[in-house]
Amino acid sequence: NRESPEEVVRSGISYALGEEKKDTDYVDKLVGEPLYSEADTIFDEFWKSHRAEGATCDFGGAAILKEENITHTSDYYTDDYYNAVEVKQFATWKIVLLVVIGTLVGSLTGFALAMKLSPRFNRRVRSSTLLRPVTGSAVFRKSFGNIADLEGYRGISMD
Repeated sequence: NRESPEEVVRSGISYALGEEKKDTDYVDKLVGEPLYSEADTIFDEFWKSHRAEGATCDFGGAAILKEENITHTSDYYTDDYYNAVEVKQFATWKIVLLVVIGTLVGSLTGFALAMKLSPRFNRRVRSSTLLRPVTGSAVFRKSFGNIADLEGYRGISMD
């Protein structure tokens, strides 16, 4: 109790230390806030060790009995724990790029497999006027032109 006179606080500290058989000589040198801080510590320790015996711990008005739930301090309800967790996000542009590349690679792989394995698909692509500049190229003929060599395939002439 910061409103108690310093002599009352000193008397309470001397009593508590005397009960514990500790040195009390330094108490007379304390004044102001250091005196009250020391009293807080000593009164708290005295209360914790003698509360089961029924100690009142008011020390002639120098202390106020105030019990707090020490398991839930003011810091208990802060979100500091959640701030410690760092979430690394994958950049949106990387996701879009991966989807586009995956779509292109998948489409080209599917097209190449269909050209090699499906004579009907191959025939339709080769006869398409839209793809005529591509299907007439030497690279295309070299890559997909051997479909006509398959047994039983009767394709259309590209000439």
